[in-house]
Amino acid sequence: MTQDSDIEAFLDVGRQIMTAAGCASLITIDEAGLPFSRPVRTFPSDAALTKITIPTDSNSRKTVQARSNPGILLSYVDLSSRGYVTVIGNAELNDRPEDKQAIWVDPFSAFWPDGPESESYLLIDVTPERIEMRSYTQGVAEDPTRWIPVTLERTGAGGWKQTG
Repeated sequence: MTQDSDIEAFLDVGRQIMTAAGCASLITIDEAGLPFSRPVRTFPSDAALTKITIPTDSNSRKTVQARSNPGILLSYVDLSSRGYVTVIGNAELNDRPEDKQAIWVDPFSAFWPDGPESESYLLIDVTPERIEMRSYTQGVAEDPTRWIPVTLERTGAGGWKQTG
């Protein structure tokens, strides 16, 4: 396998874990400088994981915290594959109507009865900069001598390189 095909395979495993997990823990930094975690639903943008979108309310704590400190962490766990994915990235608030419509699903109506046009419906777009993962059932495991998981880091050209 080439380095590029390894990276594509790792990204594929990462997406599978993220999908199987169903949601992620979003960790932001609060006003006191402490980490704050909560479960969120996420929507990966594409096969290369160039963006992960989180629907939220414009008045939520996660919105305030992402605006104040855009460095965030998403943690996915899939117990069935004994796997996890950790995404470290930068958040950007997005209120573009076409993007809000693109990820809208009916259950969101419970929070935003006016639909995707709701004034308080907002997206947090996360640009992943680093991804760490493990899935024993899919053969993606950490180095047993150093306990370092498979790690991908964003390159200056927007692609990925394996660093761990």
